[in-house]
Parts: sequence; structure tokens; C-alpha cells
Amino acid sequence: MKCQLCQKELEAYHEGLLPEGTKAQVELHLSNCKECSEILQMLILADKVMSEEKSVQSNPFLSTRIMAGIEALEQAQASVQGIPAYQRLLKPVLISISVAAAIFIGVFAGNIYSPHQTLKAVPVEMAYMNDAALESVSMFSNGNN
Repeated sequence: MKCQLCQKELEAYHEGLLPEGTKAQVELHLSNCKECSEILQMLILADKVMSEEKSVQSNPFLSTRIMAGIEALEQAQASVQGIPAYQRLLKPVLISISVAAAIFIGVFAGNIYSPHQTLKAVPVEMAYMNDAALESVSMFSNGNN
């Protein structure tokens, strides 16, 4: 048996589906051909990997949590999209106006209740007074100069 024909029959041989005559020919060829034996070993190894992969159990609650997260995101987007644009813009503007009004009212109320400092009219004599020309007090207290 040639390698090409043997390699076509390897999968059926591995699964046990070959008739007895063909099976004997494949076994004889495998005992003499290293390349075809290695291909059969890789086929067996691939089968083991696939059977192990199938036996892994997934967490049944993982998909439930993912779907709940997706639904929560969709609901959040729908609630934001349900609000008209003017309301989304109006809210920050009204908050800013409220803060400015509160500050203005606070300053205004503080000025109303603080005692006013009334400026009295300066007598005319004081306006014409020249401080630089005044004599020092020590000159008058001592009496001697």
C-alpha cells in the first residue's frame, strides 16, 4: 500500500470503520512507514484534544450575568435618549443660574444688614490745614527753646 492511499484511510482506520482486509493492509503499512505512523499519532492527539474541549463545562450563570449587563446598558441609553435635548441642556443652565442668584442674594442681604459708615462732611478749615507747617507738640510742652 502506498502512503497516499494509507493517509486517505487513516481516519476510517482510527474510527474502526475499515473492512478487515483494508485494515490489515493499513496496519502493515503503518508498521513499515514512519511518516504515516506519525500522521496517525497526530490524528489520535487531535481527537484527544477535541474530546477534552467538549468535556469542559462552562459557568451557566455567566451568560445570564452578561445578558443582564447588556439589558442594563440598553435601559440606561433608552432613559437618556428619552429625555428631550432641551431638557438635557436646560438642567445645567438652571443650576448655574440658581447658584449665581444665591450668591447675589447673599451679597445683597449682607450689605443691607451691615452698618453703614456714613462719611461726615469735612469742615472747610480742615481742608485748608497744612500738616507740614504745624509745630511739634514738644515745642509747646517744654516751654524752652
